[in-house]
Amino acid sequence: MFKDVISFIRELYKSDTFIPLHEPRFIGNEKKYINECIDSTFVSSVGEFVDRFEADVAKYTGSKYAIATVNGTAALHVALLLAGVVENDEVITQPLTFIATVNALSYIGAHPVFVDVDKETMGLSAGKLEHFLLHNTEIIRGECVNKVSKRKIKAVVPMHTFGFPAKIEDIVSVCGKYNLKVVEDAAESLGSYYKNQHTGTFGLLGTLSFNGNKTITTGGGGMILTNDETLAKKAKHITTT
Repeated sequence: MFKDVISFIRELYKSDTFIPLHEPRFIGNEKKYINECIDSTFVSSVGEFVDRFEADVAKYTGSKYAIATVNGTAALHVALLLAGVVENDEVITQPLTFIATVNALSYIGAHPVFVDVDKETMGLSAGKLEHFLLHNTEIIRGECVNKVSKRKIKAVVPMHTFGFPAKIEDIVSVCGKYNLKVVEDAAESLGSYYKNQHTGTFGLLGTLSFNGNKTITTGGGGMILTNDETLAKKAKHITTT
C-alpha cells in the first residue's frame, strides 16, 4: 500500500528523486489583490485586507476573535505571554513538533518540559500528561509546581501534528485539574475539526500559521485565536507595536 502511494506521488510530480513536502500554488487573484494592497498604501500591520482576513478566519474557525501576526511563531510567542508565562516558568509540550514551538518559549526565557505523544494521533498524550503531573507536580497556593525543578508550570502547548487533531478535550480536562492554561499550536491544522469544533478553539488561546507550507499561505503570517475579548485586545496591541 505504501509503495503504491509513493509511486502515485512520483508520477504526480514526475520525479525519481525529490518529492516536495509542500508546493505553494498561486492560481487565483493573488497578484490582483497584492496590487490593490500596494495601491491602498496599507502594507504593514493594518488595513482592509488584514481586517477581512481576521474576520474570515474568526468566522471559519468559530472563534470570537482572530488576531493576525507576522508569522506562526510570533503568534505562539504572544499567546504564551498572554497566558501569563514569564521567565523561568515551565511549559509542557510535545517532542514531536517543529522547533518553532520551543523557540517561542525560549524568547520568553521559559523552559520546555516534554511529554510524549499518542501513537494514533501523533499529538500530546492526555494520559501521559496526567501521569506526569500526578507523579511530578504539586499544587502550591493554587499554582502547579514541578517537584524536581521547583519551577512553576504555567501552560501546556499541544500541537495538532500534520493537521491530525490531538485528543484535545481530554488534554483540556487534565489541565483544568492542575490550573494550567492550554495554548494550542494549531499551525498545521487549519480546516481540522475535533468533534465538530475547529482546532485552536478549545484552549484559552490557539495559534495558526500561514507559512508557505501550510494549508493556505500569506507568504509568512500567523493568527491568534481566542474567545476572550480582553486577551484579544491585548494581542492586537502587542502585535501592532
